[in-house]
Amino acid sequence: MRNRRNREEKRKRRQQKRCLRNLDFGLLKINLIMYRRKIFELLRLCNTPASVYSPIPLFAISLFLISRKELSIYDLPVLLAGIIVSLFLTFASNLWNHCNDLKEDLAQGKKTILTQDTSTQKPALFIAILLYVSSMIFIYYLSNEFKRPIYLYFLTWALATWWYSDNLILKKVIGFRLKDHYMGELAAYSIAWPMHALIVWLIYSDLNSISITITVAFFFFHISGLLLKDLKDISGDRKAGLKTFGVVFPPSQLIRYSCYLMIVYYLVMLNPFTLNSFGTGILIITLPFVYFLKNTFIYMYKKNWTLGVQDFKAIKCIGNSIYISIIFIGLSAFL
Repeated sequence: MRNRRNREEKRKRRQQKRCLRNLDFGLLKINLIMYRRKIFELLRLCNTPASVYSPIPLFAISLFLISRKELSIYDLPVLLAGIIVSLFLTFASNLWNHCNDLKEDLAQGKKTILTQDTSTQKPALFIAILLYVSSMIFIYYLSNEFKRPIYLYFLTWALATWWYSDNLILKKVIGFRLKDHYMGELAAYSIAWPMHALIVWLIYSDLNSISITITVAFFFFHISGLLLKDLKDISGDRKAGLKTFGVVFPPSQLIRYSCYLMIVYYLVMLNPFTLNSFGTGILIITLPFVYFLKNTFIYMYKKNWTLGVQDFKAIKCIGNSIYISIIFIGLSAFL
């Protein structure tokens, strides 16, 4: 009887251990799923908002194509370096911006992994800083490798994008961040995006007339986008006490000047000087230019620039024309 009782007790203990192992495995599996979901959500923030820079690095690829007179398989590492740098710059500035915008995002009721799960806020901040540091190290290495001062342009870009968003360090020292006022936004955009273009270009080639043209053109494109980017967040920005373009200026005025700047963007790319540098193949971007004029500029001009809910398609056409023009700029190298 005693042996039978001992065997029963051993069997029960084995069953309990088996149940505990199954439970631990199940909890581990759940934790891994939750961890992967958090990583995915943070990665999505790195790509928010989506642009010609990420998640598909159209800008970096197009710059590579027009920087090369001839393509070679030996140039693939250079292309990969440009893509990595462009993605890292975009990831770093986007995630840093989201980490510093928690107050505004909560006021606007935005649902992100950072507003819904406070446990991700510190890791996200660490990842953002790590992306800045990793970019700096890699770009310094490329500067030495290619004998070009790429790191100087990076330092300028880093200061502009960091100060643009920073609520945690510089704002406490200086008293304000660039994003809080439309003049600060204008200064940050005027510096950061041209620097981004020059950083990527210098990985591929030396400064020349093509790189200067691209930098000037994309300056006007980004300022055009800046005028419109806060239109959907006007109420939240006003509650947060921000003086963005969307809060200070009427939407009709912003859409008008945004369209004017888009025309300047295309004219910078389509003029006799540019044709001499790029060749006649660049004329292919006449197609997205006409698309923009027809679907946005002329449409809004006829409406006297009054902006309504039904005009979302016309605004979206601005972005479509930019994406198409970036692709066509790269393809112009083969025409």
